[in-house]
Amino acid sequence: MENTKTREPQQKRSIEKKNRIIEIGFRLMCEKGYQNTTTADIAKAAGVSTGIIYSYFKDKHDIFICGLEVYGNKLLAPIYSEITPDIDIYKSLEKIIDSLVEGHRIFENFHKEIGALTMTDEAVAQIMLDTEIKTTKQLEVMLSQVGFDTTNLAEKTHVIYNLVEALCHEITFHNHKELDYDKMRQIVIDAVIHILGEPRK
Repeated sequence: MENTKTREPQQKRSIEKKNRIIEIGFRLMCEKGYQNTTTADIAKAAGVSTGIIYSYFKDKHDIFICGLEVYGNKLLAPIYSEITPDIDIYKSLEKIIDSLVEGHRIFENFHKEIGALTMTDEAVAQIMLDTEIKTTKQLEVMLSQVGFDTTNLAEKTHVIYNLVEALCHEITFHNHKELDYDKMRQIVIDAVIHILGEPRK
């Protein structure tokens, strides 16, 4: 079943209900697998009727896309909070990396399902690409505002974004026992500091 006529809730209770469906539905699809989850499963888990689901969303894909955007914002929030005028680049990088690693661990199933869908679902792939572009542009602006050298800053932020993301994936998913992840974390921090330099005070 697919509904093309959805409505945007206006009342607080309805908005909260829609947000609950997004949160629960997205989590369920990541835990059980996107293909193994039905709209009826989501409705049952959220404690609503399937009719309510279809009044807010076209289908389960619509719920997944909304959830992906919400999740991305939550995961990236700690990064932005660390970039302040009095930034201590080393300590801030430690906090950012630790926060991202923890986020990846807590939502391990989310990342695996998102990774799989990125290879097969154009909408998911586009959101992941848009998220990277939006995040790196935001970081570029914020780093410039707190005094970092703006030379090739766009390119630098893309390199840093992917370097830190690769570290998080290595620590969370790959678990190569022959590697020292504390040393790897230190190498990444040193590399980021080398790329950015120190901010002008």
